[in-house]
Amino acid sequence: MKNNFLLREIAGEFLLIPLGDSSKQFNSIITMNETGAFIWRLLENGMPVQEIAEALTKDYDVSLDKAVSDTDKFINDLKKKSIL
Repeated sequence: MKNNFLLREIAGEFLLIPLGDSSKQFNSIITMNETGAFIWRLLENGMPVQEIAEALTKDYDVSLDKAVSDTDKFINDLKKKSIL
């Protein structure tokens, strides 16, 4: 995981702030929903996808299969955008 982004919650909004060289690539702050911020925090702690999905099933009303699928999609989207 890149350390070039900082997640902050400001006035109920989850903001991913690019730092250092990432701020040159991303000219703005990236907003996330609550679930995205939840996943981001677990990724920051080095949690594997399967454990993130299991955590999602405990905090949200979602099946394990759906949680794994959504987590994979979220991570792939971040990779495509060079955030991860």
